[in-house]
Formats: sequence, C-alpha cells, structure tokens
Amino acid sequence: MSSDSSVDVDADRPLQERHWAISRVSWLIMLALLLVAALGLTGSGGVLSRQQATAGAAELDVPRVSRWAAADNLAVRVPQDTTGDIEITVPNEFAEMFAIESIAPQPSSVSATPNGHRYQFESSPGPGKRSIVFSIRASRPSLPTHIGRFAVNGETTGELPIVVLP
Repeated sequence: MSSDSSVDVDADRPLQERHWAISRVSWLIMLALLLVAALGLTGSGGVLSRQQATAGAAELDVPRVSRWAAADNLAVRVPQDTTGDIEITVPNEFAEMFAIESIAPQPSSVSATPNGHRYQFESSPGPGKRSIVFSIRASRPSLPTHIGRFAVNGETTGELPIVVLP
C-alpha cells in the first residue's frame, strides 16, 4: 500500500474551470432577468411598468411596458370642482397600436378628429375626482414608440413612450 493519498483520475482541469465560469455568468444573467421582471420591465405589473402623465389638473396612468394581446388599463383621473362634461382625446398613434375594448363609465359621445378620437363624458354635480378607465389590448409588438399626446378638457400631455413586448 502506498502512502500517496492522491486520487488518480483523468480530469481536464481547464475544461472544468471554463464550465465553472460559464455557470457563474449564466447565474448572473438569470439574476439580472429576474430583477428586470420584478421591476416591471417585462410588462404585467411592477413599479416601472406604468407611467404617470398630467394634462392640466388631470392625471393619466398609462402603461410604459405592455404585452402583445394582453389586457391592460389606461386610467384618467380628473378633479372636478363644478359640473360639466369631461372631454378626453386619445391620439391616433395610440389607437393604431391599441384596441379599446371597453370604457367605464360609458362615454356620452365619441367623435373622430384629426388629432384622434374625442370621448365626451357627463359628470355628476359636486366636487371630487372623477375616474375613467379604458380597457385596452395591444394589437402588435413594438419597440419604444411615442404614442402621441392625450388631451383632457383641452390640456395636453407630453409625448409618451411605450414598448409592447411579444
């Protein structure tokens, strides 16, 4: 019996070290993808999946990252001090990319304008915020695209970028 305690195994040490390096890089990539998904950059929730915009005193909650053929929402909150109608113009660029499936509450009238579709809503008397929710669905995937300017009671938002992932 020999006093040498080493194991005589044919091992390719450089191959094993490359395998370990590739495994570590793969784990870092998976961790990065998990972080991106948790932040909402893959759509369907997360802090970065939505964007807020203002049009005068109105607040819009618009998706920043959406999924192709998945249901999403566009919410408009309008502070109202007096009675009067609420008028929302949805830009043509947005209408080309998203289908509006339903609107709550229902608009009293809809008209097509050169800037987009104008939705007219009746408002009940009394002060407070009014909320209008558009249920939308992306009709095609797209890279970062500007979807135009929304208008609420004559006040417009800035250009809003949106990404639609497959």
